[in-house]
Amino acid sequence: MKKPYFVAQLSGKILTVGELTAHIKSLLEGDEILQDTWVQGEVSNLVKSAAGHVYFTLKDERSVIKAALWAGVRRRVPAEFKNGDFIAVCGTVSVYEPRGEYQIIVSDLKPAGIGALYEAFENLKRKLEAEGLFDPSRKLPLPFLPKGIGIVTSPKGAVIQDIFRVVRRRFPNMPMYLVPAKVQGEGAAAEVIAGLRLLDEDPRVDVIIVARGGGSLEDLWTFNEEAVCRAIASAVKPVVSAIGHETDTTISDFVADRRAATPSQAGELVVPMKGDLTRKIQEKRARLSRAVENKFALAVQRVRKAESCRFLRKPVLLIAERRIKVANLAREVEMISGRRFEARRHTFQVFAARLDSLNPRFLLKRGYIMATGRDGSVVASVKFLKAGDLLRLSFSDGAAAARVEDPISDRV
Repeated sequence: MKKPYFVAQLSGKILTVGELTAHIKSLLEGDEILQDTWVQGEVSNLVKSAAGHVYFTLKDERSVIKAALWAGVRRRVPAEFKNGDFIAVCGTVSVYEPRGEYQIIVSDLKPAGIGALYEAFENLKRKLEAEGLFDPSRKLPLPFLPKGIGIVTSPKGAVIQDIFRVVRRRFPNMPMYLVPAKVQGEGAAAEVIAGLRLLDEDPRVDVIIVARGGGSLEDLWTFNEEAVCRAIASAVKPVVSAIGHETDTTISDFVADRRAATPSQAGELVVPMKGDLTRKIQEKRARLSRAVENKFALAVQRVRKAESCRFLRKPVLLIAERRIKVANLAREVEMISGRRFEARRHTFQVFAARLDSLNPRFLLKRGYIMATGRDGSVVASVKFLKAGDLLRLSFSDGAAAARVEDPISDRV
C-alpha cells in the first residue's frame, strides 16, 4: 500500500484536529479491507433528505455504525428498507471530517432478515392481539366533556407544550394534570406505568393522554414494552396514545382506547371547542325560550276561549242541556226496544201457529181419530193391521180401546 505523502510531513509536529482527522480518513480509505466490504445489521434512525439521500445507522448487540446512501445510488438499489429491518450493505468506510465520525458509504444493499427489535415487536403484537387486547369492543369511549385531563409525558420538549397549547385554545379553563415521566431509556417504562396508575386513581381526571415525540424504533421502545401496554389496557379510564409522528406505530397505539397521530391531535380528541358548546347552548336556550313562549300563548288562548263559553260562565245550562239530551236518548231507546219487542213477538206467534198446525191433537178437535198399537206407535196404514189386534183410539177429549175384526183396505 502506498504511504500517504502528508503523513511523513506531519511526523514530530503537533497536529490540528483537522490534520488528525484527515490522517485517520486517509488510513481508513487506504485500507483495502474497508473498500467494498459487506456489513450487516439492524436499521435505525432512518432519515431521508429532500435531495434524496438516505442516512441511517446499522447496529447489532455490540456496536453501531452510521451509513449514508447517496441519491444516485439509491435509485439503482431495488430493495426497500425501514427502521427495524435487518440488511446487509456493501460500501467503503470513510470519515465525515466536520464531525470526526466514521461511516460507511453504501454502494449496494440487500435484505438480511428481521431485526431483533422488529421481531420482538411483531411477537408481542401477535401475543396481545390473540388475547383480545386490540378488540374494538373493549375500547372505552372518550368523555364528551371531561372534568380533567391527565397527561403522562416528559415535562421537557415540545410535546407537552403542544398538548397544553391545543387544549387551552379549545377549552381555556380545562384542568390538566401532568405526571412527569421519562419516555426513553432505562426506567422509562416503570415511570410511565406509575404515572398511568396515579392518574387512573385520581378522581379529578376523566381521560388520560400518554405522549412523546417522534423517533426511531428503539427511541419509542418504551411504548412497545409489554408491561406498559398491559397497564394501558387495564386502565379503567379511557387512554389516548399519542406516540411519535403520524407514521410511527407502537403497540401502545393498538391497546389504547384511541390513537392520536400526533400529541397535538390528542388535545383535539379529548376536549371539544368551548366556543362551539357555548353557541349550541345559546341556540338551545333560544329554542327553549321560544317553545315556552308558544306554550304560554296557547294556554292564554285556551283560557280566553274558555272565558267566552256560556257553559263555563253558567254551568247550570250545561247540566240542563245534558239532561235534555239524556231524556231524548232514553225515549229513543224505549221506542227502538218497543219496536224490536213487537217484531220478536209477531215472529213468535207465527212459529207457534205453525207448530199448532202440525200438532196431531189439533186435528183431533176437527173430528179425526188417532189409532196407536200396543207399542204406542201410530198406525198409519190398514196394511199394518190384522184381525184380533188391539188398538188405542185417541179422541180430542179422551181415548177408547178397540179390537180389529176384519181389516178392510180400499179395494175397487
